[in-house]
Amino acid sequence: MKKLMILLLALSLWIPIQGQPVSEGQQIPQGAVVYSLPRTCIRIVAEAHYTQFVPGPYARYARKFLGIDAGQNRATTYELSRIEMTPMLETDPHQLYMAQLTKENAEPWFLQLTSQGLVLLADAYRAKETKWRFPAPDGPEDVSDAGIIENLKEERTTLYRSQVEGREVSAIPVQQTQLVEKTPEQRAEEAARKIFRLRDMRYAIITGDTDAIYSGEAMGAAVEEMRRMEEEYLRLFLGETTTGKTHLSTDVLPDQERTRYVAFRFSETEGLLPADNVGGRPVILEMDVTGEEPFPRIITDESKMRSGTRLFYRQPVITLVRLADGQKELLQARIPIYQKGPVLNFIIN
Repeated sequence: MKKLMILLLALSLWIPIQGQPVSEGQQIPQGAVVYSLPRTCIRIVAEAHYTQFVPGPYARYARKFLGIDAGQNRATTYELSRIEMTPMLETDPHQLYMAQLTKENAEPWFLQLTSQGLVLLADAYRAKETKWRFPAPDGPEDVSDAGIIENLKEERTTLYRSQVEGREVSAIPVQQTQLVEKTPEQRAEEAARKIFRLRDMRYAIITGDTDAIYSGEAMGAAVEEMRRMEEEYLRLFLGETTTGKTHLSTDVLPDQERTRYVAFRFSETEGLLPADNVGGRPVILEMDVTGEEPFPRIITDESKMRSGTRLFYRQPVITLVRLADGQKELLQARIPIYQKGPVLNFIIN
């Protein structure tokens, strides 16, 4: 009888709390291991191409002096170019369990389960820190004619001074030259004249209709330099267009109730935006509940379970997950969602 009581007491200390998470403030026996079950976090990485246009200072005069149309308004447009969806494993702080493990029997099994993702230690945080990343594209500087077109011009004016000879008073003209600032239209006209002059010079060099002699590399260098100068002047009319990429990374943590989540937002003029920014339309992460594979109901016969250390683990449910922008489906994948699956257990000696 005495031996039976000692055996029952030993078993009661050996078997951890069954079916209940470790509660906050609970005292953990010496030698026990507290571990957490896994949950799935869906990481979404999106990429957008942007195009920025800055009009030239002479855009309004392009039709008049060059006979071409040029954009006159600054604009930035975005286009969603790439998106990735990756399931990440992390520990579930709401599913903590305790187990008594020994090096002789349990440790190899427990470490193997941990490496397979069925059981995670409390400090085995698999997912990286989540941050919103918005590398806002640096806006291009305004197109300027500084250093290309002279800002001042000489302007001659005629003044008159009075000259008295006897009873007669006559006006004597006096020429005066002064520097005045050119108007934008005058600077645009000058730039247009230089564009046509460069084209004429380049044509003359290529056809040989010039007194200067160019040959070999000298001809190529002269023609290339004239082409570069022409592009500088044309830039004053046509403006400048720059392109680049911007990225966003965020995590969505599914729960038991909801099936739709706003992953992030997107705007053709603002680009990639966080989920709480109403400046863009929502990109929805949707879980198809009907597409989940049904998990068989498992009933454990507690009366036939042997004594030992009971370990709890989570079985994930394979769920069909879609990412959609309005009616347009961007991505679809079957992902194991651990927090939607049942918590099972087994006993090791």
